[in-house]
Amino acid sequence: MSFLPVGATPYQQYIHEDIFSMTRLLESCGYSALSTHPYYEIGWGRKVAYPHLGFRESTFLPDYPQENLIRSYVSDQEMYEYVLQKLDEGPGDQPRFIFGITMQNHGGYTYEDGNYTKHIELEGYSQEYPQAEQYLSVLHESDKALEYLLTSLEDYEEDTVVVLFGDHLPSVESGLYSEIHGKPLDTLDEKNLQYTVPFLIWANYDIAEQTVERTTLGNLGRYLLDTAGIELPAFYQFLAEFEEHVPAINQLGYFSISNNCFLTREEAQGEEKEWLDKYAALEYNALFDSENRSYKFFNRYVPGTP
Repeated sequence: MSFLPVGATPYQQYIHEDIFSMTRLLESCGYSALSTHPYYEIGWGRKVAYPHLGFRESTFLPDYPQENLIRSYVSDQEMYEYVLQKLDEGPGDQPRFIFGITMQNHGGYTYEDGNYTKHIELEGYSQEYPQAEQYLSVLHESDKALEYLLTSLEDYEEDTVVVLFGDHLPSVESGLYSEIHGKPLDTLDEKNLQYTVPFLIWANYDIAEQTVERTTLGNLGRYLLDTAGIELPAFYQFLAEFEEHVPAINQLGYFSISNNCFLTREEAQGEEKEWLDKYAALEYNALFDSENRSYKFFNRYVPGTP
């Protein structure tokens, strides 16, 4: 998103043809791919975008039994049960790639009806934060559901990797973040705290334990491929090298190793600017420059492209 206009929605605005994706890469390695989201298919143009990203099968809210709801959304527990079922139903002996987007913890956090239990109360703050308490309460349910999923996969007959991540902090009372931090989030480094989310990579076989201090959501695919022992193609090799020079990037700016802080892209100099420019050029080539799209990086994985 760093090189796209503020407020852009790529699924709806830019994905109008078949393009390179990790889905297509895994398909070229023999995987069958499924995307699933227990909500409506029209959101963010997923119904149109997912096939262009290489998903031959996509399922949405009508495909779920909707028997285990938290607030008004399908619970993580029900979604994980569905995912496990789809793993068992995979076609033949093909390995399976499933991309799932949960719905249980979606905002807003002012729900006041059934299917909800308040587990968390915040104490010791200057005011009440009921939206944050609701978010934390449904997150508590997510913890239990994740335990169910990973426990179920521990003895699964196939080697399996799970990547879990969030795409943004919850939109709760803004004053809570300032109170936790001790002051308003004014500097670029402080604002980037609101762009920081944890991620987890787990496998049901032995993998090296590590802690990644700082990375970008766009790099998680590379970590997944490494964990699964899949050889990195050119684009993911580039991401691995890019991360050595620019470990994190978003719409606010990037983390500068030389300055040990976040800077805006306009402030980039030297080698960091060169790598940012390379990334911008590759992204432009992938999304917009269809007549000159790189075969080495992208088109070799997209059927029917030169």
